Amino acid sequence: MNSTNSDDRDARIRREASAWLARLNSGDCSTDDRAGFEAWLAMDTRHADAFRRAERLWRELAGLGELARPQLKQAQAVYRRARRKRRWPMAGLAAAALLAGVLIVNPPIWQWLTAERFTTGKGERETVTLSDGSSIELNTDTAIRVNYSARARRVWLERGEAWFSVAHNNLTRFEVRVGEGWIEDIGTQFNVRRDPANVDVAVQEGEVAVKVATNPEVLHLTAGQQTNFDRQGHAAPVRAGDLAAIAAWRGGVLVLKNLTLADVARELERYHAVSIEIADADLRQLSVSGRFPTDNLPLALNTIATALPVRIAHLDGNRIGILARR
Repeated sequence: MNSTNSDDRDARIRREASAWLARLNSGDCSTDDRAGFEAWLAMDTRHADAFRRAERLWRELAGLGELARPQLKQAQAVYRRARRKRRWPMAGLAAAALLAGVLIVNPPIWQWLTAERFTTGKGERETVTLSDGSSIELNTDTAIRVNYSARARRVWLERGEAWFSVAHNNLTRFEVRVGEGWIEDIGTQFNVRRDPANVDVAVQEGEVAVKVATNPEVLHLTAGQQTNFDRQGHAAPVRAGDLAAIAAWRGGVLVLKNLTLADVARELERYHAVSIEIADADLRQLSVSGRFPTDNLPLALNTIATALPVRIAHLDGNRIGILARR
């Protein structure tokens, strides 16, 4: 078999794999559909590998949220419409084309998929030095993707917290994409933290522009300022920020000011593989301030027990209880 025929065969298998993926995720996949899929897998050992690749692409695109969701929904809808008209071949090809087209009509998706990924575990910190001299410090339990192109230096903060020290470049902008917003840097140092509900941005020096998908207004932050936005893209007004406290994690310290004990427990859980349980509602609302090491959980807990009317109980496994002092 010559290389042209081999390429054609591989392309056909990729299309079929994408079509089967759209069919199985269409929302009305039948028992006969699943039987047909199993038969297709059994026809050729290369089918299973192609399907795994298509499935991984689909899963990663779904993880991009609003960036790729319209294309995935469109691929599913095309299949459902054609299936009702009993036009399965057309449905499969259309769904496969749409899935492949995501990478063509949405360059950021391709950049995200081809970006280099860096991660830290709980309690770990790591510094990534980029080719232009910029650096990114990753805090505990953090994941980023980095993609450089001729037009942009782009970072996706998938979870956690990172400190950015950006080398200025008039020709190539530096962007951090996170949730429903993105931060464009103009040669500066800034911190970005992504929690389940909010994204916090604070600037040490220089200036950044903060944009969110649902708001045409651009927020400009300069040295000593911070803002945050939620999962819906609603941004808080720019305000003064305590950068020394925000950046203290870079030195292995948590600086906490007037947080509830429940919030402090969640902060400690970010750095340690434990579950801290506070059953008493009154204890959960106790106010806590102080400096705590990020790498010494017993010391942090003992400090809390000394300052508050609580005691620490080590439960089974990795569970820790904070109880009222007897």
